[in-house]
Amino acid sequence: MSGDNSSSSRDPDIKSLSSPMLEIELRATFIIVDRTGGVNGDVPMELGRIISHVIHKFPLEDLINDGNGAVSDMFDSMRIPVQPSKVEEVAASAFRLAVAARDRGSKVLRMRVKVEAVVDEVPDFGNDDTDDDENEDEETATAATAAENLARVMVEGSGKDCPICLEELAEGSEAVCMPCLHVFHDPCIEAWLNKKKRCPCCRFKLS
Repeated sequence: MSGDNSSSSRDPDIKSLSSPMLEIELRATFIIVDRTGGVNGDVPMELGRIISHVIHKFPLEDLINDGNGAVSDMFDSMRIPVQPSKVEEVAASAFRLAVAARDRGSKVLRMRVKVEAVVDEVPDFGNDDTDDDENEDEETATAATAAENLARVMVEGSGKDCPICLEELAEGSEAVCMPCLHVFHDPCIEAWLNKKKRCPCCRFKLS
């Protein structure tokens, strides 16, 4: 940081081109439930959990001028159903940080947000990609082949969980590693790829 600041102070043109940013690190846990499978159909039965972790970058002025809109778009982009009160809460925190960063002349700040969302099915993370829509049938048909072509790795150490089922990746067992380096149980990632050819953690697109 100190090197960047001194460089910017020596060259005003560089400073004017660098837009102050606020990063919002959003970690969403989707709890997938069957609302008809619980006790007497009254209590939803949990089927599994999926974690989506994305870092969003916003110019400070966007959060200062229309924080609610920016935060709402952020939740929508990750298919997270949230109440307006949650949007307002996150936007208010982002507004305070953005104003403080602007007043101090800071370049980049980061805030962390964690949310849980109860959903009936796996979120469709790829709806804003026209290529996904046009080639959905083809991609689904080749999902198993795609899973077979992924790297197999030996799990080293304990305490690591599959991000899809949240069960332990047993030490010494074989697991599947995506090109983005996220690791899953073989059946879990194959089932996921039957829906979308993207990493459920970071949305890396499997070509």
